[in-house]
Amino acid sequence: MFLHIGKDFVIHQKDLIAILSIEAIQNKKSFEDICKSLNIHDKIIDVSDQNMKSLILVKENGETKGYITNISSMTLAKRAQE
Repeated sequence: MFLHIGKDFVIHQKDLIAILSIEAIQNKKSFEDICKSLNIHDKIIDVSDQNMKSLILVKENGETKGYITNISSMTLAKRAQE
């Protein structure tokens, strides 16, 4: 099953690690800590059109990546459950 994350981007749900709210993690400096600990700072793809709402963590081909999207984490979670 695929999950549409914005623009023309879709990910395989089996690759999904986490869907995080940018607002919740940005205020606590957690965003930087997450990126550093997962070593994904240079592997983040921004598809948010300057309206960052969610950070989606995926493991594709053995590599952890992050996608920043303008779709809320609640909406993405609902889509993933369908």
